[in-house]
Amino acid sequence: MIQANPRIRLFRAFKCLLPLCLALNLEGTALAGTTAESLPQAVTIKQLLEVARRHSPRYAALRQAVELSKAEIAAADVLPNPRVNFGNYSLLSANNTMYDGKVQREVVLEVPVLISGQHGARVEAAEKQVQAIEATVQAEFAGLVHELWRTFIKLLAGQQRVAVWEETSTNMERLAALVAGREESGSASRYDVLRMEIEAKDVRAKLETARNDLQGTVEELGLMLGLPDWKPQALGNFAPLGVSADPNKAWADAERINPEIETVRRGETAAEARLEKAKAERWPVPSIQFGSAFTDQPYGHAFFGGFSVEIPLFDRNQGGMARASAEKQSAILEREFVTSRVHVALDRATGLLARRRETRARFEREVIAKLPALKEMGEAAYRLGKGTLLELLDSTRSRTEIRLTHLELIELELEAELETLRASGLLVSRAETG
Repeated sequence: MIQANPRIRLFRAFKCLLPLCLALNLEGTALAGTTAESLPQAVTIKQLLEVARRHSPRYAALRQAVELSKAEIAAADVLPNPRVNFGNYSLLSANNTMYDGKVQREVVLEVPVLISGQHGARVEAAEKQVQAIEATVQAEFAGLVHELWRTFIKLLAGQQRVAVWEETSTNMERLAALVAGREESGSASRYDVLRMEIEAKDVRAKLETARNDLQGTVEELGLMLGLPDWKPQALGNFAPLGVSADPNKAWADAERINPEIETVRRGETAAEARLEKAKAERWPVPSIQFGSAFTDQPYGHAFFGGFSVEIPLFDRNQGGMARASAEKQSAILEREFVTSRVHVALDRATGLLARRRETRARFEREVIAKLPALKEMGEAAYRLGKGTLLELLDSTRSRTEIRLTHLELIELELEAELETLRASGLLVSRAETG
């Protein structure tokens, strides 16, 4: 079993506190008194990312992990304290065979000296640990951006669905008026009018359902950031981003800037630093001693100088070095695993993107391009008495379903683009450019 290194244990321990921070919204109060009213009520993905960085308690909690790790640098940079020893000798026997005088006192100052590179190794290990935690936080933030962007796309798609159902509802009311007019002229039956009323109410129910789903997505976005009272609208063009589906180009980017790969790289570097620290700490720390001894009745004073050092016969930090060596091997295996996993995920994402892009493009060429003609012919046939009401309703339903299918295809392609951006490491930079 691969042993979890201290970087992972530290970050996992901190993440256990994250739900509590979000539930209590502790950081939300500290972040300049952020309120839903002070935040924009309509945002682009770029503005959403800015809100996440400046006002989200979830991101603040992630950043606090870095501050926690920086405290280890201060601890590693501290030198060991000197020690003062004081002793008092009082004569108890009748004959003085040890020293002249009735009382002897000693004061000794003991100063540990790190001469085997322990101080530098400790500071280096702490600094590498901070860099590893920073990379971990960036990877977690990239995951947060991925969740936010997916929800943002879901919000855009929900708004488009509501618009489709609103247009369909308006169209059904217009068609109901058309059927009512035909009934007055004797060209339509009461059944046709009733059927249109039922269809119009069914569309209104679906419109309300779409609006309810949209509201749920809005609330989901606020909860994701730890800002439950914030309910923004999404601004932006609901269209594919145009992300490249070339796996070779994407892998070249991933090797360079993928945050997960960078995290395990720094984790391996931190493990190497901890191993060097363990090796440095196998040597004992000598102490230089300075002091004086003086007697009373009669008074005498002598200077004392020397040193003390532990003899490493048994304990040479074998356990610490073995643990650090195992952690280094664990970090190497983790790097190899994550690199392989990212490569596989990238191949899958680019392949899925290419397939979904082709499906969407073909649907637009073969279906969407013919929608205006379908609407015109269906309504014209009914007005001229060449088509039945069922055919008119079928034409209206088909147009609505086709438009909803088109929205779904765009949403699926956008999700595949996000997966590709995440695996290649370009997700955050692309979100920052809007």
